[in-house]
Amino acid sequence: MTNYRQNYGIGLVGLGIGQQHLRGYRCQDLNVAAICDLDQNLLAATAEEFGIQKTYTQITDLIADPEIRIIDLAIQPWLRLPVVRAAARAGKHLLCQKPFSMNMRQAVEMVEVCEANEVELMVNQNSCFVPGFVAIEPYLNSQHLGEIYHASITCDGWFLDFPEQHVIPAMMVHHVGLIYKWFGTFENVYCQAHGHKRSLDQGEVMAVAQLKTTSGVQVLLSCNWGFLGAAGHTHCHSYEEIRIQGTKGAICGHSNDLSVHLTEPEEQEIKPEIDGDWFPHAFGNVMVHLIDSLEKGEKPITDGRRNLHVVQTLFAMFESAKNGRLVAINEIALDEDYDLSPAPVLGL
Repeated sequence: MTNYRQNYGIGLVGLGIGQQHLRGYRCQDLNVAAICDLDQNLLAATAEEFGIQKTYTQITDLIADPEIRIIDLAIQPWLRLPVVRAAARAGKHLLCQKPFSMNMRQAVEMVEVCEANEVELMVNQNSCFVPGFVAIEPYLNSQHLGEIYHASITCDGWFLDFPEQHVIPAMMVHHVGLIYKWFGTFENVYCQAHGHKRSLDQGEVMAVAQLKTTSGVQVLLSCNWGFLGAAGHTHCHSYEEIRIQGTKGAICGHSNDLSVHLTEPEEQEIKPEIDGDWFPHAFGNVMVHLIDSLEKGEKPITDGRRNLHVVQTLFAMFESAKNGRLVAINEIALDEDYDLSPAPVLGL
């Protein structure tokens, strides 16, 4: 049988987190046609490691490559808009690393330019494709857990110097996207946050958010990247603790070790088989999903238009933390100029 996925040439832009993308693509035997980065030494070393024949230092040259059908953007979100415009107008499909955007106007324009040019735009919400999290999904229903009414995700560590400067879009986007996939849209949020030794506007490093989904699930998200005691770093990324609670059962654990506890028809503990790790397998799974969606003419589950709700929720969390009040998600309008970018947004 022909491997149709090989027909989708991938062009990767950015070799930071992009290294994990390449490892995931190698696991899935995908066709990385070219890579692009400004660092020529890194380009050469990466091309040799992964057996990639074509390298570019100019994004325009990569976009013009006829072998490439999918542009994988692993550059910072405030740099993406001109690339998305050019790629979409050239008829290339796009995968954007999370967070999709830290600026609302930019996010909406990226969605609209891709829709206008009839190309697919998927957001790399890789938490939604983590093998361990996918393994528990058959149990996320009333048959096994009864009425699901609570979910929590806890993440901690010591990581103050990160480029996004705001932990809500940098890390909690993983958790917001995952809960969104499992339980649907969010209704409101109350959030508290702190910048350790800087202001919230300069960037929060810890945040605790209580959210309610429109399906009625109460959610607690906690992320603390400013915890001083190394002994307390028990839920570091990618081993954040997941808890899901229903009237008949519960699920708990982290991405590599999850337990399903059931009470009906009799008490039992199930350990779902987990085939792979977050790093790098979730990244390969993301691209496989995009290619399969393109092949079938279907929307990816984390497409750009749908991900605007994630962006709204992130801004609602920050607004709640800054103003000390409950914020409804629909207060965050798509045509307002919300911005958490630590650098000017190119193209606006």
